[in-house]
Amino acid sequence: MDCEYITEENCPIQATAKCHVDLDPFDAPMSSKIYLDYRNNSDKPVSAVKFRVRFVDAEGKDRGTFHAVDSFYLQPGGERSQKWKRDFTLHPGVVGMKVRALQVKYSDGGGWQSVKMQELAGSSEPGAGAPTGGGGDPAAGGGEAAVSP
Repeated sequence: MDCEYITEENCPIQATAKCHVDLDPFDAPMSSKIYLDYRNNSDKPVSAVKFRVRFVDAEGKDRGTFHAVDSFYLQPGGERSQKWKRDFTLHPGVVGMKVRALQVKYSDGGGWQSVKMQELAGSSEPGAGAPTGGGGDPAAGGGEAAVSP
């Protein structure tokens, strides 16, 4: 499955590896476990990152979007691997994902916000609100977020 990490100017977070979902033998999405490796490219420690993950079909249409939060202290230059398990069935037409960092919270209380997050904050689109969940051990429920179809 294709994964595009959408970069934005001055974003302190950069994906360092592909993300993917588990596929069945016919290359159809069967398990929505998302794996993402990322790096803190800023000169400040990061205390949390909010990502947006959007599943898309062959025409690029949205086939499911959710926000995934990772609340983990990450030093400048540090790398982190995180996974999120989704408890919903993916649309059978899903062929890829688009991932972007929406918000970054620094340990000093400051932060960075994506232009897209600013658009979402002004939107009445369902699911554009704050996600639920936190970081930590995904097996213990950390990193889970509300699903927005």
